[in-house]
Amino acid sequence: MNLVKHVVGPLAENSYVLAPEASSECIVIDPGAEGERLVTHIRQAGLEVRYIVVTHGHADHTGAVATVQQALGGAFGAHAGDRGQIERPMPSLVQMLPDFVEPPPVDRFLEHGDVLELGGGVVEVIATPGHTPGSICFLFEDVVFTGDTLFKGSIGRHDLPGGDGRQEVKSILERLLSLPDDTRVLPGHGPYSAIGEERKTNPFLRPGAVS
Repeated sequence: MNLVKHVVGPLAENSYVLAPEASSECIVIDPGAEGERLVTHIRQAGLEVRYIVVTHGHADHTGAVATVQQALGGAFGAHAGDRGQIERPMPSLVQMLPDFVEPPPVDRFLEHGDVLELGGGVVEVIATPGHTPGSICFLFEDVVFTGDTLFKGSIGRHDLPGGDGRQEVKSILERLLSLPDDTRVLPGHGPYSAIGEERKTNPFLRPGAVS
């Protein structure tokens, strides 16, 4: 696969551009800021945007959706549980993002188990509510894009509106740790990890760690 991570914006958010091997189709995951930089990369790589998707509705993950879509097209996908946060982003987050652009209307609301066809491959949608009500992850081959649900050695904060720590841990245990140990974890912030590593070492996934 052709996979490029861009660390964008003042919150160092990870935006990903993924294209299957030998395909010009790509999916853009969590374009949170620096939209023009993402557009330049995609054009230089000769890729065609088929989907623009977000793992959740926080502004640092949605702030460049409009910029990318207006320049390159692509259907905007998100979970309906975060529709309100996408349409009415938290002012405190928006203020941190100098190039934030209000996201366009969602073209397709994604549900658990949905499959996005991409260049002869498929991207599977995994619903993982907890960080936000509409948090989702995306699985492609042996890589899972976890947004702010699962980080290396940590989990996403759950003290913002709509957050639920117990639900977040439940989602991780049931829907992410069920993946093979060698599945690579590409989160919305910070370094990559692997499912097996998080299963063994993540302190937030131990019984009683999150109340």
